[in-house]
Amino acid sequence: MFGGCLPLLLQLPLLFAYMSVLRNTAELHQARWLWLPDLSSPDPLHILPLLIIGSMVLTQCITPAPVTNPSQRWMFAILIPAVMGFSLWHYASGLSLYWFTGNIINLLIQLAMNRTKLGKEMHALAAARVKK
Repeated sequence: MFGGCLPLLLQLPLLFAYMSVLRNTAELHQARWLWLPDLSSPDPLHILPLLIIGSMVLTQCITPAPVTNPSQRWMFAILIPAVMGFSLWHYASGLSLYWFTGNIINLLIQLAMNRTKLGKEMHALAAARVKK
Protein backbone atom coordinates (compact mmCIF):
# COMPACT_ATOMS: atom_id res chain seq x y z
CA MET A 1 0.00 0.00 0.00
CA PHE A 2 2.77 2.43 0.87
CA GLY A 3 5.00 1.48 -2.06
CA GLY A 4 5.32 3.35 -5.29
CA CYS A 5 4.98 7.11 -5.47
CA LEU A 6 2.92 7.71 -2.31
CA PRO A 7 5.90 8.33 0.01
CA LEU A 8 7.42 10.69 -2.54
CA LEU A 9 4.13 12.59 -2.88
CA LEU A 10 4.03 13.05 0.88
CA GLN A 11 7.55 14.50 0.80
CA LEU A 12 6.93 16.96 -2.03
CA PRO A 13 5.41 19.77 0.11
CA LEU A 14 8.43 19.59 2.42
CA LEU A 15 10.75 19.62 -0.58
CA PHE A 16 9.11 22.73 -2.03
CA ALA A 17 9.19 24.45 1.37
CA TYR A 18 12.88 23.64 1.72
CA MET A 19 13.54 25.00 -1.78
CA SER A 20 11.92 28.33 -0.90
CA VAL A 21 13.85 28.51 2.38
CA LEU A 22 17.12 28.02 0.53
CA ARG A 23 16.24 30.74 -1.96
CA ASN A 24 15.22 33.30 0.68
CA THR A 25 17.58 32.70 3.62
CA ALA A 26 20.39 35.24 3.69
CA GLU A 27 22.58 33.08 5.96
CA LEU A 28 22.92 30.40 3.29
CA HIS A 29 24.19 32.77 0.61
CA GLN A 30 27.95 32.37 0.27
CA ALA A 31 27.89 29.55 2.89
CA ARG A 32 30.68 27.11 1.95
CA TRP A 33 30.75 23.34 2.44
CA LEU A 34 33.61 21.23 1.07
CA TRP A 35 33.66 21.91 -2.70
CA LEU A 36 30.42 23.93 -2.67
CA PRO A 37 31.11 27.69 -2.66
CA ASP A 38 27.47 28.66 -2.09
CA LEU A 39 24.71 26.41 -0.70
CA SER A 40 22.03 28.59 -2.28
CA SER A 41 23.32 28.04 -5.83
CA PRO A 42 23.67 24.86 -7.92
CA ASP A 43 26.64 22.54 -7.48
CA PRO A 44 29.30 23.90 -9.89
CA LEU A 45 30.94 20.48 -10.35
CA HIS A 46 27.61 18.58 -10.59
CA ILE A 47 28.84 15.99 -8.09
CA LEU A 48 25.75 16.02 -5.86
CA PRO A 49 23.21 15.21 -8.59
CA LEU A 50 25.35 12.26 -9.66
CA LEU A 51 25.65 11.10 -6.03
CA ILE A 52 21.85 11.37 -5.69
CA ILE A 53 21.33 9.19 -8.77
CA GLY A 54 23.86 6.62 -7.55
CA SER A 55 22.48 6.42 -4.02
CA MET A 56 18.89 6.09 -5.26
CA VAL A 57 19.83 3.34 -7.73
CA LEU A 58 21.73 1.47 -5.03
CA THR A 59 18.81 1.72 -2.61
CA GLN A 60 16.38 0.50 -5.29
CA CYS A 61 18.63 -2.45 -6.10
CA ILE A 62 18.87 -3.70 -2.51
CA THR A 63 15.17 -3.20 -1.73
CA PRO A 64 13.16 -6.41 -2.18
CA ALA A 65 10.06 -6.02 -4.34
CA PRO A 66 8.37 -9.41 -4.75
CA VAL A 67 5.16 -8.15 -6.37
CA THR A 68 6.56 -6.36 -9.41
CA ASN A 69 7.73 -7.53 -12.80
CA PRO A 70 11.58 -7.66 -12.80
CA SER A 71 11.90 -5.67 -16.03
CA GLN A 72 9.51 -3.02 -14.70
CA ARG A 73 11.42 -2.93 -11.42
CA TRP A 74 14.73 -2.30 -13.19
CA MET A 75 13.16 0.38 -15.36
CA PHE A 76 11.95 2.25 -12.27
CA ALA A 77 15.25 1.62 -10.48
CA ILE A 78 16.96 3.64 -13.22
CA LEU A 79 14.22 6.00 -14.43
CA ILE A 80 13.07 7.53 -11.13
CA PRO A 81 16.60 8.23 -9.82
CA ALA A 82 17.60 9.75 -13.15
CA VAL A 83 14.56 12.05 -13.15
CA MET A 84 15.20 13.12 -9.54
CA GLY A 85 18.92 13.64 -10.09
CA PHE A 86 18.49 15.67 -13.25
CA SER A 87 15.60 17.69 -11.79
CA LEU A 88 17.90 18.76 -8.94
CA TRP A 89 20.70 19.60 -11.40
CA HIS A 90 19.98 23.36 -11.40
CA TYR A 91 18.55 23.81 -7.90
CA ALA A 92 20.41 24.94 -4.80
CA SER A 93 23.21 22.65 -3.71
CA GLY A 94 21.87 22.80 -0.15
CA LEU A 95 18.73 21.06 -1.40
CA SER A 96 20.79 18.43 -3.22
CA LEU A 97 22.90 17.94 -0.10
CA TYR A 98 19.72 17.48 1.96
CA TRP A 99 18.33 14.97 -0.57
CA PHE A 100 21.61 13.02 -0.74
CA THR A 101 21.84 12.85 3.05
CA GLY A 102 18.29 11.50 3.18
CA ASN A 103 19.18 8.90 0.55
CA ILE A 104 22.17 7.74 2.58
CA ILE A 105 20.01 7.42 5.70
CA ASN A 106 17.40 5.44 3.70
CA LEU A 107 20.16 3.22 2.33
CA LEU A 108 21.46 2.47 5.83
CA ILE A 109 17.93 1.74 7.06
CA GLN A 110 17.35 -0.62 4.13
CA LEU A 111 20.64 -2.40 4.80
CA ALA A 112 19.61 -2.87 8.43
CA MET A 113 16.17 -4.11 7.37
CA ASN A 114 17.71 -6.61 4.95
CA ARG A 115 19.56 -8.22 7.86
CA THR A 116 16.37 -8.88 9.84
CA LYS A 117 14.30 -12.04 9.58
CA LEU A 118 11.55 -10.22 7.67
CA GLY A 119 14.08 -8.76 5.22
CA LYS A 120 15.54 -12.20 4.51
CA GLU A 121 12.02 -13.57 3.95
CA MET A 122 11.25 -10.72 1.52
CA HIS A 123 14.43 -11.42 -0.45
CA ALA A 124 13.56 -15.13 -0.56
CA LEU A 125 10.04 -14.26 -1.81
CA ALA A 126 11.49 -11.97 -4.48
CA ALA A 127 13.95 -14.66 -5.60
CA ALA A 128 11.16 -17.26 -5.76
CA ARG A 129 8.99 -14.92 -7.82
CA VAL A 130 11.83 -14.29 -10.29
CA LYS A 131 12.32 -18.04 -10.78
CA LYS A 132 8.67 -18.48 -11.81
